Amino acid sequence: MIGSNQLVHLDETTVSDEAQPAPRKRRRSPRFRTVFRVARVSARDDQGLARIQNISDEGLMITTSMELSPGDAIQIDLSDDCSLTGLVVWYDRHRCGVRLLRPVNSPALLRQLYEERSVGHGRPLRLAHRKPVVVVSEQGHSAAALQDISQTGLKISHKGNFNPGLAVKVLLAPGMERSGVVRWSKDGVAGIALTEILSVEELGSMRSF
Repeated sequence: MIGSNQLVHLDETTVSDEAQPAPRKRRRSPRFRTVFRVARVSARDDQGLARIQNISDEGLMITTSMELSPGDAIQIDLSDDCSLTGLVVWYDRHRCGVRLLRPVNSPALLRQLYEERSVGHGRPLRLAHRKPVVVVSEQGHSAAALQDISQTGLKISHKGNFNPGLAVKVLLAPGMERSGVVRWSKDGVAGIALTEILSVEELGSMRSF
């Protein structure tokens, strides 16, 4: 979210330069460094959240939990309305340089994302993922199926009587559980708002989630 991900630095090195100890090339456009901006990344038949470290008109650098290789095609969703596509240029210990297939106007793009957030359109990015989960409430233990998940909430299909306002605990994976409150429920599908957010790293790869 750009509210807390302020534009903090401007320099003239390229995304691909981060992995190259040899002589640096000057880029045609400056690199804008953003702090902790969260994006949804799709690559190698996997999906997860990542952090944008910097962005320029031609590329960007991210940190991701996915295992990637140079040449991999990648899609980076900065919001539900803003997607970028590119190729992985380098990958080193979860840091990844991406060259965009189509250059962008990065200052205008950052302004657009800020405006989306300021008018309340920038909701947390959701990851479509189906897996069985267990929901614990005053009604006991209930089997459910996860449909999608974000840092702040999730959607499940269920056979129980999950009414709005019901406090629940969702067992998402061995050793991973989150408390929340049912916000809405209709036709066997419920939306749950989490009282403790999930980290970018916990949602870094749906393949290992």
